[in-house]
Amino acid sequence: MKKFSFSLAKLKHYKERVLEAEKNNLGILRRELVVLQQELQDIFNNIDEKQAELAETLVKGTTPVDISVRKRFIASRKQDASLKQIEIVRKEDEVQRQLEVVLELQKEVASLEKLEEGQLEEYRAAELKENELFIDEFMTNADFRKQKN
Repeated sequence: MKKFSFSLAKLKHYKERVLEAEKNNLGILRRELVVLQQELQDIFNNIDEKQAELAETLVKGTTPVDISVRKRFIASRKQDASLKQIEIVRKEDEVQRQLEVVLELQKEVASLEKLEEGQLEEYRAAELKENELFIDEFMTNADFRKQKN
């Protein structure tokens, strides 16, 4: 009997390669999201630091211009934080969409694997039947040879 070969093997291999590529894209997007979140945390840390400096400066005494400059800087950093949060939300949406693509491809690959398992079971059953027929034929021929002798 010929060796087992899955009829949709090329499609399965193609889907597996696409799945791996999409998983890689998902990993890249997740890393980018982590970087954005760290950048946001850095902005918040910088805001806290500058607010503490402003409070210290107010206690020590300073000019109104210095206070105004420091407050504008803090306001600017808060605006940066808001923009970064919007960017993070967009990236989270992108990650979610990519995750859905990966999950769909995983379902497709899993269904192809189930089809392959089904075909393999059919192949093994046919092989078993063929082996049984061969053994029956062999035994019949052996009995026939005995009877001739």
